Amino acid sequence: MTDNFEIYEDDQIIELVQKGDQHAFAVLFKRYNMRLLHASYAIVHNLQDAREITQEAFVKIYTNIAKFQLGTNFYTWAYRIVRNLSIDRYRRKKTAKEVEFDSDYQRNFSRPEEVLPPSLGINPEKVCTTAELRQQISKALDSLSEKHRTILILREVDGLQYDEIAEVLGIQTGTVMSRLFNARKNMQAFLRDYLECNDLKK
Repeated sequence: MTDNFEIYEDDQIIELVQKGDQHAFAVLFKRYNMRLLHASYAIVHNLQDAREITQEAFVKIYTNIAKFQLGTNFYTWAYRIVRNLSIDRYRRKKTAKEVEFDSDYQRNFSRPEEVLPPSLGINPEKVCTTAELRQQISKALDSLSEKHRTILILREVDGLQYDEIAEVLGIQTGTVMSRLFNARKNMQAFLRDYLECNDLKK
């Protein structure tokens, strides 16, 4: 394998991992670590838990990589592992009902302007420079059900298409569209009063 190995397609890297190439696995980790961490956080709402879950997920990915079918979507396969681990952790800790805004998460990888319902017409530059609004968006996400929060993150942050989301979650495309519509509507309802009192429009 050459030094420019990061430009290889997933299947090429995974095939090497299946043959025991640990450097190839490191590249795979680098490529998907943050996306899977983000996906886990959307469920568990705790950065430390999300980090532990993501590490555990990559152990499972490595030990089960031989079962991965080349030619299929790696992120879909990996996301299911992370989602199952995250839901298990969330259910075990469900008694802790109060969820605080995590500034460490915000500094490191949150992109709140990407999860705003498009119809609100908010200026992204103002979002990026308004810490209070970022906090309100985080609270709005927290207010959503796990199903709505997950689908909004997959679409608005990860940029998955409807059919890809359907495959990841094991649901129909129509269900994806319905959940996404309701998730955006609920975000709008949560943020409306705040936005009407602040000059954040374009």
